[in-house]
Amino acid sequence: LNLQYDEFYSKSFVPNDIFVSYNVENMEALNYNMTVREHFPGKLLMHVFARKLDNVHGGKNTVEMVKMKNLDFCKTLESLRNLTLDDLQGESLMPPTFLISCPLTPGFYYVDHGSIDVNLFPLRIDDGRYLVQFELIQVYDEVIKLLNCKIKLRKKKSE
Repeated sequence: LNLQYDEFYSKSFVPNDIFVSYNVENMEALNYNMTVREHFPGKLLMHVFARKLDNVHGGKNTVEMVKMKNLDFCKTLESLRNLTLDDLQGESLMPPTFLISCPLTPGFYYVDHGSIDVNLFPLRIDDGRYLVQFELIQVYDEVIKLLNCKIKLRKKKSE
């Protein structure tokens, strides 16, 4: 069972150095392109927030599920790659076309028809609406927010 994308938004705060483009097909497949034009030295950190939203748009009944700040991006990326190894084929379920090395270096990275399978989550995902926010930050002489993603997702039972 895949989660549906209700909304997806991503912005580069350094558009001359990182360019992002994306689209969502049929609420189920994400195409995300990121072109990195400069090397980003120093430490890369990320913030990840996830909330279960009220089933009524604009409703106040939201629940914070995950709030992680200042995670080491490179270590987290390596952990995710290791956690998602497919036992049958011996390769990661993360797209090999996206970020697979650190530090962030010039290149073209993308996800083609990416979907989110709820069976891969260690937490039980109930039916409903969710908001996930991700921020990538560089710490090198100063703190610079590089990019963010805001994703509204929906899970509902198949009928």
